[in-house]
Amino acid sequence: MAESKKRISRDERRIIIERQLLAAAERLMADGASFTELSVERLAREAGISRATFYIYFEDKGHLLRQLTGQAFADFTDAANNWWTVVDRHDPADTESSVRGIIAAFREHQHLMNAVGEMASYTPGVADTLRALMDSVITEVEGVIDAGKAAGIIRSDLPSHATATALSWMVERTCSQVIPAGDPDYDEDLARAMTEIVWSTLYCTPLTGRPSQ
Repeated sequence: MAESKKRISRDERRIIIERQLLAAAERLMADGASFTELSVERLAREAGISRATFYIYFEDKGHLLRQLTGQAFADFTDAANNWWTVVDRHDPADTESSVRGIIAAFREHQHLMNAVGEMASYTPGVADTLRALMDSVITEVEGVIDAGKAAGIIRSDLPSHATATALSWMVERTCSQVIPAGDPDYDEDLARAMTEIVWSTLYCTPLTGRPSQ
């Protein structure tokens, strides 16, 4: 029992440290530093931990980046759950709420996601992590589509996996490419446009012209 408690405590401690390092890395990158330039010592100091503590939990910066990417994706999927868990309500407001939440999370983590995109092009481990996280999202969306089909809400003629893949990557690529260069005021239009695409694809019911929420 004591061993189990110790293991749980260590896992919880890792999560806390990951969050501290995520916030630290994003502050430093927001100030103009690139992730590749950041030393372990600087990251640890900014996060309020020792260099030795860093190496207790992470092998190197590449390992850290993979873990931080998982933390960011957890925030994206938390936002998506606003729709995934209530798809049976067939309410466009749920879809729009999720899209807005995803955009907000991407904006919060834009510097991290820029680093992930850059390093994924030449670091196999980072690329594999990104692909695995996206595959997990696609599986969730595919389940939502299948559940909607079974309930007679979502179009039965849609190929579930292909549709989930296209929509998931559409959201990820749009956010990754548009948000870093875009003004936050543009997020409103972006949210409505992506909601329109998702809703029209799944339900074939245009939303254009409905009152703003």
